[in-house]
Amino acid sequence: MMKVPPVLRASYDAQRERNERLRARVQDIVSDLKPTPWHYEDRIKSLESFALKIESGNPRDATALEDFFGCTLVVRNATEIPQAENLISGHFEIEERRPRNPSETHKTPEEFPFDDLRLYCRLRRSEALPATGLEDLKFEIQIKTFLQHAWSIATHDLI
Repeated sequence: MMKVPPVLRASYDAQRERNERLRARVQDIVSDLKPTPWHYEDRIKSLESFALKIESGNPRDATALEDFFGCTLVVRNATEIPQAENLISGHFEIEERRPRNPSETHKTPEEFPFDDLRLYCRLRRSEALPATGLEDLKFEIQIKTFLQHAWSIATHDLI
């Protein structure tokens, strides 16, 4: 276990509760929308992962982490990725998409470097509903196939 400076621990603790509420809200939305064969999972970044990211200088502001909360939507195959992206864009504000162009990749068919689709989103504001206080939090939604998901599970700790 790494030693985390008190200032980073305090920053992490200050953000965790709001991100836990965001996590519950996103989970409710996505679970209600996704087709049955798809898989959903999420996580709150661990204290150690948070500290490593901040200490590496990315981002400069410890309160602006775009993936403090992150989730993954797993679809059966690549033909369902556009459907999943449309589902997400219909219910969340997408601020950024990585990779930017869905029709280009640097991967060869036999390679699996990480460049799965990542959408950086916020909860959509509604005039009809009161604000939740979570609308300013940015979060990451990864959309990947079951094969990509299995590969990331198998190689995550190695990479």
